[in-house]
Parts: sequence; C-alpha cells; structure tokens
Amino acid sequence: MSDRWRLRAFPGPLALPVLGNLWDPKAPMIITYLKQQAQRHGKMFAFWPGMTPYLVVSDRHAAREVLSDTKAFVKGSDYTEKFGVVFGEGLVTSNGDVHKSDRACLGKYFIKSSIDAHVAMMCRETRRMMAQELEPHLGESRDIQHFFHMLALRVFGRLSVSVDYGAPENKALAEEINDGVKYGSNVVGESIVLNIPMSPLLPRVRKLHKIVKFVDNHMDDVIDARLASLQRGEECPDDVLAAMLADAQPRAKMHEQLRTLLSAGHDTTAFFGCYMAYLLAQHPRVQDCVKEEVRRVLGTGAEARDELTPSDISELKYCRMVMQETLRLYTIIPFVNRTATKDVNLKESGKTIPKGTVVLVPLGIMNRDPEQWEDPNAFRPERFEEITSHSSAKHGYLPFGYGSRTCIGNTLALTEGTVMLALLMQKYRFFAVEGFKAEVIAGISLVSKNGVKVRVELDGESGVPAAPGAVPAQPSQP
Repeated sequence: MSDRWRLRAFPGPLALPVLGNLWDPKAPMIITYLKQQAQRHGKMFAFWPGMTPYLVVSDRHAAREVLSDTKAFVKGSDYTEKFGVVFGEGLVTSNGDVHKSDRACLGKYFIKSSIDAHVAMMCRETRRMMAQELEPHLGESRDIQHFFHMLALRVFGRLSVSVDYGAPENKALAEEINDGVKYGSNVVGESIVLNIPMSPLLPRVRKLHKIVKFVDNHMDDVIDARLASLQRGEECPDDVLAAMLADAQPRAKMHEQLRTLLSAGHDTTAFFGCYMAYLLAQHPRVQDCVKEEVRRVLGTGAEARDELTPSDISELKYCRMVMQETLRLYTIIPFVNRTATKDVNLKESGKTIPKGTVVLVPLGIMNRDPEQWEDPNAFRPERFEEITSHSSAKHGYLPFGYGSRTCIGNTLALTEGTVMLALLMQKYRFFAVEGFKAEVIAGISLVSKNGVKVRVELDGESGVPAAPGAVPAQPSQP
C-alpha cells in the first residue's frame, strides 16, 4: 500500500494485487509492453512487475537528471541482490567511494591511448577468428553469435589478463566461459526486469553459482601463475590484473572485478557485432558504403593493408556512423535503473520522485522515440553525420550511460567494433537469410532467442545475389 501511495501522482496500467502488471500476457515482452504503455500514459509512469513498482522514465531530460545525480540516485537492491550474484561489488554494482576507487585503479587501461596500443592485437585476433570460424563455412547460413562472442572473449583475455583464449589448449575453457556468460546474462536480466527473486532454491540460480565458481577457479589459476612469475623476477605484462595486484586487492575483490569485466566487456561487444552484421546483411546500400570507405582508407588489391592503425580508426567515419546507428536500433543495454535516496524534484517536469522509488530508464525505447528521430525504425547511419560523440544527450541517445557512471569500456567497444567491421567488410559480403528474423528479448543485454543468422561470402568472388525478399525495408523491432 505504501508503494501505491508513494507513486499515486504517476499514471500507469492496471496493477492487480501480488501480480501487478504481470496479469497481462504481453508484459513479459518487456520492451514492446513498456513502449505501448508510454504511448498511453506518457514518458513517466508506474510499472508493477509483481509487488514492487518501477517508475519508468523515458523523458530524455528526466533520464539525464536521474543518471547524472549519483548521490540522489544510486544503484539499489537490484544491483546488490541480483547483479551482485555475479558481479559482487565490482565496477557495475559498486557505489560512492568504492566505485571511485575502482575506476581510479582500472581507468587508465580503458582510455584512448591504452586502447590504441591494442589495435594491432585486435586485428590479429579478428583475422584468426575469420580464418577459423568463417572461411570453412562460406556460403552457409550461420549463426554469427559464436564468431563474435569468441572474438570478444579473446580480446578481453589479451587486454585484461594476458591470456590467449584462442590457443588450442584453451578451446574447451573458452567455450565454457562463453556459454556461462550468456547464461548468466539471461538469468540476471530476467530476474531484474520481471522482478524474479535470485533465490538459491531455484535451479537456474544454483547453476549460476556453479558458473561463478568455475570462473573464479579459472581466474585463481591465472592470478597464481602471475604471482609466481613476479616472485621469479620475470617481466610481466601491464594489464588490468597487474593493476589489481599492485593495488593489493584481496582475492575476492579481484574475482568480482574480473567477473564484471569479463561479462560486461564480452557479452555486450559480441551482441553489438552480431546486430551490426545482421543490419548490414539486410541493407546492401549501407554495406556498399562501408566497403567503399574501407577501400579508401586501407587500400585495394595487392596494396591493401589488413592491419589498422589508430589513425585509420579515426578515418573510418562512416563505420563509426554504422556502429552508432546499430546501437540506436539495438541498444545492447536496454535498461538501467536507479533508486532514489531522497525526494527529488525534477527541474524540467516539476514532478517529484519520492524517496525509495526504483527508476527504470528504458534506453532502448528512448533510442526509437519518434519525437527525436525521423523514421525511428529505419537503419540510416547518415543521421549520425552531425553526432560525432559516442552519445547525444540532446537526443536522449545514451548507449553507454550518462554522467560519471558512463561505461568505462565505451572507447574499447567502439575501437574493437571498428576493427571487426573494417576487416570483415574488406574481405566478405553479408547476405540476409531468407525467412529469418531475430527474436530479440531484453536481459542484461539485448539477446536473440533464435540466434543471429547471416550468410557470408567472399566479396567479389561468390557472385551470389541476396535471396529475393530477404532484405526487409526496416530492421526488426525488439
């Protein structure tokens, strides 16, 4: 009753006792459901996934106020009780001074100069994955998820802990980590969005605990090997693990940070690559524009380079626009939430968010707001010609969050994405698979229940046209 009274000033769909809005069979399709409710009730309304309400805020001004005021709006119980099962008190879940300390320790590895130093490594790993995953299956309809997930894991391994997850002896390990990260993302995401408890009595939560233990045991092996090298006086790489050891972090804290970076930097980047390939396969004109830019920057024929430099990354401006438009249409982190620590009066709307309210900011819905984007469901990279930053607060386009809690890995994600896109488009052409439509659902990440299928051909050599009817006029709606 106190929750209902606290949010009495906000409209919303009919909520029943205990069930809340979950009596409606459409509610579990959370993105579509919340979009429909926003059209009926406005950009601030109450949503009840069970007995605990969320205040859904898709107004761009109010969302910026919520995300930028880290004292009035903190990461609440969802993060500690649900994200915390996997992330503990790592970068994603920590608040206040702990979060500041974590960013101070790890931040230098995610600034542009540090990421630029790894561009050659990203190129090597991308070429290795192309040879291993794509070359043997040219012309086939393939779920591209495995390619991008394993590539993202390899980059994480090199950058964070200097482990080669592409080595033959690590193949089974890498597959198990990859499967575990995807499983955990689904379980935690559903638990948060649909307000499902993370009780260890539930079989899927018990399985998640086993995955966490497996990852921790693996990281213990990595940490112990690094400590042994240091004791022998050997020169060791300067990476995330080195920073945590130099900071004398307890083993449990290192587990939390490495799990956080593995999950946040792996799953999100992988699905970003998947949806980018999916959209390019559906839109040959855009694909041709990317290819033209890649040929201009990297050369053609025998003179073409397959190793990018940091200056190449800056030159590939249309590639950047393709990535920005992909993140707009397929917002990899579709929701973020914050809990009000006090009554907060919003400047633009004049409305008051009561203390204790959990605010849900649906970034994916904001990115398709017809008031901000002309023809919002169309794939038009050119709309980002004037938006050169990775975000645009003016449009409510915040793919990496906003304020002091902006994702620490945004530069890494866009650099890695540019490398993948340029090298793939230099050699291959993507085709849409006739009759396939990705069934997108919202967890922690925006995932597809039926995979992300495309057909890959060598560019200029296959002569295979796109299947009739396989190119839709606009991307599928998540």
